[in-house]
Amino acid sequence: MEATRSAQRVIPLKGWLDEVLVILLVIVALLLGWLVRSWVQGQTATFTSDDGAVSLRYPAGWLQQTDKDTLLTVSDVRANGSFKPSFSLTTREMNPDYPLTASDVLVSLSVQRAEQLTAYRVLNVDEGTVDGLDASSLTYAYVSEPEGGLQASLPVVVEAVDWVVLRGGKAYVFSFAAPAEEFSSRAGAFSSIMSSVDFR
Repeated sequence: MEATRSAQRVIPLKGWLDEVLVILLVIVALLLGWLVRSWVQGQTATFTSDDGAVSLRYPAGWLQQTDKDTLLTVSDVRANGSFKPSFSLTTREMNPDYPLTASDVLVSLSVQRAEQLTAYRVLNVDEGTVDGLDASSLTYAYVSEPEGGLQASLPVVVEAVDWVVLRGGKAYVFSFAAPAEEFSSRAGAFSSIMSSVDFR
């Protein structure tokens, strides 16, 4: 009779220990998954311009695209939705006879974008630095139509930002765009790219 009572006391304790072990294993698995995900997302690829004047790092999982108008265009092709978050770097040769400021270049870009983009709106103008150099930025929004006239997806409201830096007779334009509802959550990727910019 006493042995039966002892067995009844041990069984609930063993069951409780099993549940604790399962919970601990789940927590460890989740932590390992989070660490692996962070490590994968933290991987970067390096881009250096042909003349070696500028280099930067971007997320290794982003796909580089061929674009004759940019030095670099990469996008997160794994993102949901028809519009993928993207980053590009372009340059403009500056005329030494007509010196322009970074703000002047932004105004020119803004006029150009207003002609090319649907429902273009300027949201904010700001100043800052990129790799220790003075820079100007312009944040704007527009509506992106589905490519190829396909009506399978709705137009997307896009938020974007251009940062302009003048260096070595050129204007360097760093641009980032994402669906408006994702722009804030995706801004970290752009900040990481911009913090890696290195002018030589």
